[in-house]
Amino acid sequence: MRKAILLVGTLLAISATAATAAQPGKVPGRPATAAGADARSAQESFKEDERAIREAVEGFAKAYNAKDAKAVAALFTASGEIVDENGSCVQSREAIELAFARIFQAHPKSHIAVAVHSIRFVGQSVAVEDGTATVTDETGQPMEHNRYTVVHVKQDGTWRMASARDLPEQPATSAGEQLGQLAWLIGDWVDEGPSALVATSFRWADHRDFILSDFTVHVAGRPAMTGSQRIGWDPQARKLRSWVFDSEGGFVEGIWTRKGSQWIVKMTGVTRDGKTASSVNVFTRVAKDRMTWQSRDRVVGAEAMPNIDEIPIVRKPPGPQTAVHANHDSKGESL
Repeated sequence: MRKAILLVGTLLAISATAATAAQPGKVPGRPATAAGADARSAQESFKEDERAIREAVEGFAKAYNAKDAKAVAALFTASGEIVDENGSCVQSREAIELAFARIFQAHPKSHIAVAVHSIRFVGQSVAVEDGTATVTDETGQPMEHNRYTVVHVKQDGTWRMASARDLPEQPATSAGEQLGQLAWLIGDWVDEGPSALVATSFRWADHRDFILSDFTVHVAGRPAMTGSQRIGWDPQARKLRSWVFDSEGGFVEGIWTRKGSQWIVKMTGVTRDGKTASSVNVFTRVAKDRMTWQSRDRVVGAEAMPNIDEIPIVRKPPGPQTAVHANHDSKGESL
């Protein structure tokens, strides 16, 4: 019996399964123990680097609130730059120190709060941070609220900021408008693979501010797992986000990114035995009533798991009483 979270809508598949057990994640030509050691080493290195970057972000906020321009500038590379939303640039550590000294002189009681939304590594020594920064005055009223992107580089074992850019504000978008991109999911779907059958039902909830789903996994004709999912719009990160809870005690969070007719979902979660897990799942809408799902970059604990190839998923035909509602929900939708 497979114990994976195989969800139509998240399908993390983060636990060990009978199907994946038959396809052990070995690197060709290398012993399994060596591959496992490399995976654990890479995972630990990633965690240490991300922790160091987050500490640098906290150090920036602490230095800003202490009005220490020299400490702020020290977090940048010697040729680091800051670019505001209008394109004005301040470059070099010395110029950055002077710029912040002027800011602190003009606003001696200002306070900054930084929210990191994501940190992604594009190499062993380069990472990109996305987030929002809110600056308030002495009364606690917001002076600025900016989205930003920071490029971090690792120099002599230390992560420093090479480029910090404020991004223009985006017009407000309602949760319903964003979730409308996933309106085609509403209804019942079935994935019948060689080892299990997964049935998932999607429906609107809360004035269409969320999409809810329930899923059941059957193995050999018997229920093996159930669970629920909620998909919503995160107005701060400005991304679609999902949360999943399964009957075995695992839970998962996902960030959804659209690329044409594909949805790429970056999943992170915890298994029932306390292991961290992650994967990148890809949903491809092939037709109105058909899509495919695949999962890659799967890691459970410190163990790299084999990828899962594309699985076809089809919509279950609606009954006579639900056909009218299904047609209404699908009006205006497009790939």
